[in-house]
Amino acid sequence: MDFPVSAFPHLTALASTKNIEYTEAVQGKVQGEVPSWLNGNWYRNGPGVVHFREESVKHWFDGMALARKFCIEDGKVSYMSRLVDGESLQKNTAAGRVVVAEFGTTTHSEGFLGRVKSALTMPEFTDNCLINFMNLGDHLFAITESNFIRQIDPVTLDTKDKVDLAKHLPINIMSSHPLVDGEGNVYTFSSSIFNMGRTKYNLLKFPAAAPGTSLETILSQSESICSIDSSWRVSPSYHHSFAMSEKYAVFVEMPLKIDIPKMAVAHLRHMCYSDCIEVLEDTKTRIYLVNKETGKQHPITFLCDPLIVYHHVNAYDDGDHVVLDLSCYKKNSFYDKFTMSNLEKTPEEFAKLFDSDEQAVKAMRIVLPLANDSKTTGNLVSVANTSCTAEFQGNNIFCTSEMLSVGTECAVINNKYLGKKYKYFYSPGGLKLPPGEMLTKIDVETKERVQTWQEKGCWASQPVFVAKPGATKEDEGILMSSVVNENGNPFLLMLDAKSFTEVARIHFDANIPPDVHGVFVPKA
Repeated sequence: MDFPVSAFPHLTALASTKNIEYTEAVQGKVQGEVPSWLNGNWYRNGPGVVHFREESVKHWFDGMALARKFCIEDGKVSYMSRLVDGESLQKNTAAGRVVVAEFGTTTHSEGFLGRVKSALTMPEFTDNCLINFMNLGDHLFAITESNFIRQIDPVTLDTKDKVDLAKHLPINIMSSHPLVDGEGNVYTFSSSIFNMGRTKYNLLKFPAAAPGTSLETILSQSESICSIDSSWRVSPSYHHSFAMSEKYAVFVEMPLKIDIPKMAVAHLRHMCYSDCIEVLEDTKTRIYLVNKETGKQHPITFLCDPLIVYHHVNAYDDGDHVVLDLSCYKKNSFYDKFTMSNLEKTPEEFAKLFDSDEQAVKAMRIVLPLANDSKTTGNLVSVANTSCTAEFQGNNIFCTSEMLSVGTECAVINNKYLGKKYKYFYSPGGLKLPPGEMLTKIDVETKERVQTWQEKGCWASQPVFVAKPGATKEDEGILMSSVVNENGNPFLLMLDAKSFTEVARIHFDANIPPDVHGVFVPKA
């Protein structure tokens, strides 16, 4: 970080997020030139309402979902936003406080009758779909980590139907970072609680669908292609994302356990979901591989030292190995960085709080050899240019990792290299402050930071890489980020992904709050 932490306003921007219900389409003022080939919609998701009549949320991830859209067409860019009008928003707004359980905010029963009802029924998970978007065919959905997703009109951003995926697939908890293969199939992992006597992790596949295909058809053809038993009979590991090579889906069962019995009574004890998550500091991380074609789980379980993972970078096949890159913590500090009480600290206080090596996020590489003969001794890794090792421990393989970079969270890549051997990823930082103090480009071969964009007083969202049509180089394209600055003049930043030179900066006369994740949909 070239500037002192005090140079970045995003603690204030996150902590003081103003309630925003909607923004009508506003045309941006372009500095520079938007590439003529860059046309499409960039949908972003994140908190829009964090304050209710009687209280505010306690964690930034509990704000009510605000869908945003940057529409890029013929060198012009417009911006609009709409609240995702779900049942959680309606109930919380009516009560003036949080009454539907969220990730980090305790709930209040709605009077005596509310307490009686809570004691007699299991609560539904929230439909506050504020984390990401998912496309099923040409149907756009706002998603969170529950079985409920909300259909969004891709043009107006109006909220449409609530869909309960549990009616079609084994889902109680779902990863909020679905991945799309080269054929257009959508994959994700779910947890199904006490499914046939044991909690399981399920690899789900939504089929590629031609424009105009009905949602009913897509859901009827969706399937769970593999189920993996949790290490704990009832409780699953928390899983926010996963990785995928061309052959395998990679699931990381980390020692961040969701205590389901505790969660079942959380609404009676006025606990939030994060109160039901337990860090098992002495439990090894377990990694599972699923062959996407056969649906069979690889017979070997891979082990490594305890690590906490929110975001994977990429995975790819390399001979008889799967190479896995992910952003790791030793402690659950990513969650802690976004509590409202921490966000209200000064940048200096905040940085001091997260200054230890155990709190730092590190992009790490783990190499998983596909050997299945447990009599084999010594290091099983034969991939070039790595210090990773893997050896049999009984019937499992224990892996060591190597570091690719420090302070790089929420990484993105050129999606044409998803599941393939790649060279670069891009990150909004996250060394001591929450991600956003920079945009950086990491070379995973040399393990060097090769480019950085940073501007005093600016907070940059998780970027997206848009490849130039006909590109022959991996970094040939545009890196975009939604930037909030201390002057209240937000802009969309476009960088040449190769050189990191600024191509265009589009200013908007609108309140554009910080966001979480999103998806770019190119114009057909």
